Amino acid sequence: MAAFLLWNTGRKNRDGLVQNLVREHKIDFVLLVEYYPSTIGSTLSTLLINDGLVRRNTSERFGVFSRPAYGMNSVAVTSLGDRVEIWNWNPVPNIAARFALVHGLDRMNNNDGTRRVFFRRIADAVRAQETNSHRRSMIVGDFNAHPLESAVLSSDGLHAIGVQQVKTATHRLVRWGDEEEDFFYNPMWRKYGHVTSREAGMATHYWQNNQAGELFWHMLDQVVIRPEESGSFPEDQLTIVSSVGSVTLLAPDGTPDVTVGSDHLPVVFHWNVEGV
Repeated sequence: MAAFLLWNTGRKNRDGLVQNLVREHKIDFVLLVEYYPSTIGSTLSTLLINDGLVRRNTSERFGVFSRPAYGMNSVAVTSLGDRVEIWNWNPVPNIAARFALVHGLDRMNNNDGTRRVFFRRIADAVRAQETNSHRRSMIVGDFNAHPLESAVLSSDGLHAIGVQQVKTATHRLVRWGDEEEDFFYNPMWRKYGHVTSREAGMATHYWQNNQAGELFWHMLDQVVIRPEESGSFPEDQLTIVSSVGSVTLLAPDGTPDVTVGSDHLPVVFHWNVEGV
């Protein structure tokens, strides 16, 4: 079973914290968003060698580190720029999986329709890899969107929903359509508001703009899987991390402390692709 760490480090050098998270949670995959090592003087590649991880060749936006024994190759998705990378992964011989690492479009510069089209294209790119192969697929990253937003939830977006089956099926018929459409299962629905904190609704990112209606806590960092993979994805091991050893990532008011970590909290999860 592989352990994953997802974290938007916000262009900050948090190499020591990342290394400690790797050791504390016995991480096999490190997936960093807004990494940009050239701008923050990162030494993480050197640090993680001691923990048995190597950096994979990615755009500067991302940092992908994994066990060197894993067979991995990236799939070109040039139409989505540097905001999406798809990786084929062979954890052991004759077993294959894939994941897309995503940095979603921000709301300030992209309207809801544009963001929904962006996620639809991600889903299409993953589906294109599944056509003549397996459906062991995962999409993970800073989505810059809530699980409940149409960009993530709707069938013309990512189509990641909060249930594993619809009447025992992993496809569903959408009104005015002739064919059933596949979907992803989004376990992040179950985490929202269920993290130990004095603030109700704790998620991965805190932001408010003095609007009449505010969520305050936003579940922007997500992992979604094909429903068939639910049995290989232990949800009791899906964790929003608020401390690294004795170091808290939260400020005294309970919000992410950007002076220590990032404005996003890390997420740790496991995927048992090998079936052992």
